[in-house]
Amino acid sequence: MTAHSPIQIPLNKTKIIKGALGSVAFVAICTWILAFQPHIGNPVFDNILVKYGVTCLGIVFFGFTAFFYVKKLSDKKPGLVIDSNGIFDNTGASSVGLIPWDDITAFGIEGVMNQRFLIVGLKNPEQYIEMQTNRLKKKSFDFNYKNYGSPIAIGASTIDYNLSQLAAELNARLNNDTAKL
Repeated sequence: MTAHSPIQIPLNKTKIIKGALGSVAFVAICTWILAFQPHIGNPVFDNILVKYGVTCLGIVFFGFTAFFYVKKLSDKKPGLVIDSNGIFDNTGASSVGLIPWDDITAFGIEGVMNQRFLIVGLKNPEQYIEMQTNRLKKKSFDFNYKNYGSPIAIGASTIDYNLSQLAAELNARLNNDTAKL
């Protein structure tokens, strides 16, 4: 990362394609379970209400993620832009847009299962939660805040960059005001 030039980090199209294919596969499996009602041999999972409920939720959830991934495939904009204004986040369904340097306190990394996230520490995290108008996005931000201390968690799978290196470089840039341009 050079100190005086904007950095554009592209979206990782390979991982986005894998996510889309995985989501479509889960929609197909849930649809098959709904259509054929296979016998599982477990009284809980053989309950028709459980099967319908879980498979319908699966179709809705994975259908939404498939839609998101397909939409991201056609996105020509970079996943992250780092410049003198701050960080512009265009990585996912809960992207926040511009995060000014003055709002950022630190960068960290958290992991859930096999997924890693860049956590953007904020001076006023509640402000970012409150400015969300979409209820699902607001819930997502609130969940991130309660679990990671910040509403903004940028998934490593959507960007084509080493997350540990990115966090270190962003912290160095944050701590060195002259590096912001």
